[in-house]
Amino acid sequence: MGMGLGAMVILCLVSNRVSADWKVFVEPGTGISGAIVDTDGRATGVMPEVKLFGSDEDSTPFLSLAVGVEVPMDELLPREWMLDVRLPNWPVRIELEAAGLREYELRTETSNSDEFFTEMTATTLLVNTWLDIPLVEIYRPIQNVLGLGRQPGVRRWIEPASFYLGVGFGVGFLELDGTSNVFSAIEEPIDFVWNVGFGFGYALTDRVSLSAGYRYIGLGKQTIDLEGPIQNSGDKIDFDPDIHELRLAIRVQVYDFLNPWRRLR
Repeated sequence: MGMGLGAMVILCLVSNRVSADWKVFVEPGTGISGAIVDTDGRATGVMPEVKLFGSDEDSTPFLSLAVGVEVPMDELLPREWMLDVRLPNWPVRIELEAAGLREYELRTETSNSDEFFTEMTATTLLVNTWLDIPLVEIYRPIQNVLGLGRQPGVRRWIEPASFYLGVGFGVGFLELDGTSNVFSAIEEPIDFVWNVGFGFGYALTDRVSLSAGYRYIGLGKQTIDLEGPIQNSGDKIDFDPDIHELRLAIRVQVYDFLNPWRRLR
């Protein structure tokens, strides 16, 4: 499988320029995922009552894989629908992304001498939309304001580069396993998640691009029952995680086709 992926990348590196409008891509990625988790809870099934509180953070590597389609912004809808509105041809990427292997180890303070330790894993399945803005478009107003002229050398370097930003929504699969010497909390919640991010991309060829960026992932607050020597319905612990990620990715175009709206004309 690894040799096949390598051969595909090499083939893409030597490919000619693609003239089709819509492009199908795969994008494996990796990076560092950091979790900041606020915790609040209480256990009344022990005497005296134990309160759980505080915040902790941990970081872990993660892997991701996305499959999607890249479409020029001005080709997203049929021209007839756009009336007189003219959009730029900046690439818009719509993708389905799976990311996982995130494993965090967290510590929660308690009102007694015991500490509460939690292992949290997070796998996400997201539908993301990213907009790539060519750096040339961002730099052009600066050239005009400062009167820098054409600067062909500078343009040659920044033409393959872009700034991207976007959002996504999906579902998160969590595993929470917390314990102390007295009580524990174990659950595998499935919940709505969202993310927002930005970064920079650089086209190595017409088919292969590198990107580096940041994103925030909102997992939502999770409330879990505490299990102890005496089980009370009010014994719960809340985990409120914030996920911050730095990631690197390589995007490889694997297929292209003409704008389907044109076929309907």
